[in-house]
Amino acid sequence: MPVPLINVLVDDEPLAPRLLDQLTRLEVRESDEDPSIVALRLRLIQTPTGAFVPIDQDVFGPGVTLDVDAAAPGGSVQRLFSGYVTHVRPHFESIEANCYVEILGMDAALLLDAFERTAEYPDVSDSDAAEEILARYDLGAAVESTRETHRADTRLLIQRATDWRFLKQLAGRNGYVCYFEHDAAAGSVVGHFKPRPLDGDPQADLTILREASNLEWIDVQRTLTGPVRRTGAAIDAVRKRIVRGEGEPILESLGEDGLGDAIEEGLKSEGAEAATALLRGARPTDQGLAAESSGTTDYERFVIEARGQLDPRLYRNLLRARRTVLIKGVGELLSGAYYVRSVRTAVDEGKITQTFIAERNALGQTGQEEFGQSAQEEEPQ
Repeated sequence: MPVPLINVLVDDEPLAPRLLDQLTRLEVRESDEDPSIVALRLRLIQTPTGAFVPIDQDVFGPGVTLDVDAAAPGGSVQRLFSGYVTHVRPHFESIEANCYVEILGMDAALLLDAFERTAEYPDVSDSDAAEEILARYDLGAAVESTRETHRADTRLLIQRATDWRFLKQLAGRNGYVCYFEHDAAAGSVVGHFKPRPLDGDPQADLTILREASNLEWIDVQRTLTGPVRRTGAAIDAVRKRIVRGEGEPILESLGEDGLGDAIEEGLKSEGAEAATALLRGARPTDQGLAAESSGTTDYERFVIEARGQLDPRLYRNLLRARRTVLIKGVGELLSGAYYVRSVRTAVDEGKITQTFIAERNALGQTGQEEFGQSAQEEEPQ
């Protein structure tokens, strides 16, 4: 049976072959909401002196970098994880062969969340502040501009949190996602601060109940309740007037448009006044309130969720989070483009599996989908 390719780097050096041979399990979790994490399980081997390898060699210490490269059988090598060791957890049993150690790691969010600071950002936008924060750690930055500039003489932007928590706060109020990912072209880790990327080329098709099937199972949930819009109003104390956010969606539709409106109309036809929730604590400015109401409305409209498991040996590649993918074989309304929110990749005794959560904000297709894309036809990422 073909086995996946796995390579682990510690402080930019490949893990010694004898230690790599002790690796029995690998798990990587990546998403657009939480830091990427990794868990390695290695057998513990006792030497004649009583020392255990690798814990008594202190290979995995504070500040040690950890990188994981992987490839599905027949697929291209990708860097699944780039970050730092966070925990070392040995497990001992009376049967020595059952002893192991787990090494846990987290991406660059670990560094940004280590120090709680107070900082001021005069005359900048949220995206400018995000770039300044990422520059503190010598990280690449893929930052998309936000609408509002915070003037020092009216509403000074102030941070009283760790850099990671502040970045997440800035991203959330603009409807953005914030995450770290290794950029193969740049050869470094890049911090992303931007709306959900829905306009890129989809990954290779996920298929079930069709020729070239690569999904083992998939569950789909279609939520028919509200809210599907977030609106708000606030008093602009500087300009002494009321500002409003009407919750107009901005992100493109991944299928036939109008799903959110159809849900609201269905509820209203049965007596509900609307399917709307009110924003609380939003910025009392035109641009700030508009950005938050639109961003949260876009989030609410991802009412179709797919959870599934694929066989990377049949997929001939690794599915990645924070990208779109075409799913087919689940009917006319549910087949189409989905945004992959999170992926869990596990390698256990040489067998690789992936589970995922994907979402979409529409039914049907746009007519622009190119079904039939296989991993062999894609350029390596």
